[in-house]
Amino acid sequence: MLVGPNGQGKTNVVEAIRYLSTLGSHRVGSSAPLIGDGHTTATVFAHLHHGERQITAGVTLKHHGANDATINGSKTKMSELPRWVSSVMFSPEDAAIIRGEPSHRRSFMDELVLSGSPSMAGTFQDFERVLKQRNSLLKSLRAAPKSADLSTLDTWSERFTAVAAEIIEHRLEYLAEIIPEVSAEYHNLAGGAEVAAHYQTKGYSLESSHSSRDQIMTVLSDALRDVRQEELDRGMTLVGPHRDDVELTIQEKPARTHASQGETWSLALALRLAMAAWMRDKRSSGDPIVILDDVFAELDAQRREKLVSAIMGYEQLLITSAVEEDLPSGLGGARFDIKDGVVTPR
Repeated sequence: MLVGPNGQGKTNVVEAIRYLSTLGSHRVGSSAPLIGDGHTTATVFAHLHHGERQITAGVTLKHHGANDATINGSKTKMSELPRWVSSVMFSPEDAAIIRGEPSHRRSFMDELVLSGSPSMAGTFQDFERVLKQRNSLLKSLRAAPKSADLSTLDTWSERFTAVAAEIIEHRLEYLAEIIPEVSAEYHNLAGGAEVAAHYQTKGYSLESSHSSRDQIMTVLSDALRDVRQEELDRGMTLVGPHRDDVELTIQEKPARTHASQGETWSLALALRLAMAAWMRDKRSSGDPIVILDDVFAELDAQRREKLVSAIMGYEQLLITSAVEEDLPSGLGGARFDIKDGVVTPR
């Protein structure tokens, strides 16, 4: 447990671990803000072990140029890191998954996909590259004459539908797998209300939540053809996983608009607890590292105790708190003070 006033570096420590497992931050959208003021790089290294396996994973973030990753001292692709590091983080920002903008729910779905299939890190990187290139092409075509050759756009559209369909297929599959566990965790935290999740497409429609990748590609291709003129007018891609959402419901009512503060926190916790349990079963690398970043300050006493009971079976817990009093009495383990970015064991 890391204990210290706000602004001393607690979240920086746990965020570094999370970055190794997800290649992203729960607070900012790119890696640049994670680099300290006055510095051009930031480096994270972690020594990891599970059973007889021991590895060292590292990443160097850069203001300019591609970030670097290493496994046991050998350079590797950034997309390889999630294969070796798995974690689940609970944070105050999780309330935004329930009540915030669709981007927060998309981020949760993509973290879920990456947690279940670490190799998808490369697909997400491909998707961002293809989306950027396609949008750039659409912007350049806005001023082009109506008779302009669109064969290059057709090529990028084909590549886009391929990587987009793979992401959507995994989102649908893993959401379906995790929701029963979410319902069970929510029942434990808040009672017997029914929880459900409905994947929401934008600009296209799927016949089933179990649609195959080929079926999704066909639907996306048709949708892109239907909105081509609008895309050319606006200079942006209007269909795909970057615009989809998931509607979370409690007793068949949208949680985003109807959930109380207590229900919001219970559902956010249930999502993370379900993810941790799902990863434990799905990944061969053992329990995920469970991280709770200043979460107890947001919870009432009853939810604190239930959360502690739910996480105590995991192999490693990392917990941060601004004040000692927010930590439930049942928590054991080593405690560290943190001040000005320096971690000191007690």
